[in-house]
Amino acid sequence: MSDPEPLARYAALSGIIELSDQVGLDVNRLFAGSGLDRAALAQPDRWIPAVAVADLLERAAMLSDMEAFGLRLAEHRRLANLGPLSLVIREEPDLRSAVQTLIRYNHMYNEALHIRLIETDGTATIRVQLRLGRTTPCRQSVELSVGTLFNILADLVGPRWRPLAVHFGHCAPSDTSTHTRVFGAGISFGHGVDGIVIRSADLDFGNTLADPLTSSTASAS
Repeated sequence: MSDPEPLARYAALSGIIELSDQVGLDVNRLFAGSGLDRAALAQPDRWIPAVAVADLLERAAMLSDMEAFGLRLAEHRRLANLGPLSLVIREEPDLRSAVQTLIRYNHMYNEALHIRLIETDGTATIRVQLRLGRTTPCRQSVELSVGTLFNILADLVGPRWRPLAVHFGHCAPSDTSTHTRVFGAGISFGHGVDGIVIRSADLDFGNTLADPLTSSTASAS
């Protein structure tokens, strides 16, 4: 018996109608071609096959002739997009605790997305992997995931924060301006892994979103 197909929530496609309108993409044609229900976007907690999400994003990039479609979608994702989990993460005292909580509970929102924290020699890599249950193009889903993760980290420690590097396993697009705008410098392609590299010391940064009263109460207990 084969393993069950990993699922994701319709929330994974949040903002796709707005972006499609901006780039002149026929969103009805897009959804019809991927076998998904556009109307179900109003039910963000509804589960669908994660591979269908990946297919839709790849089709969107192809039909719009926009190699950075997934990353453009990520530009508007923030911690709040995690729903109830965001309320837990925002009260963690520091970045390390927040990342560990995200890793522990991310499967509640996307069963195909796996996040790992790997520390070595003063650096920490927050690695993103997509396990869709079959071999299929997923460049757009990877860039959406890494871009969203980057924005969540920036929400927690402040918008002026920048990582040491951002790695992608796939090859570079013909135009990297969107990547540079989102991540800044230090972007590499064809690296073999997907993820964000930061200083290990950054994990000790305080969470700027945490309620000081809640944090001090937790420390005292």
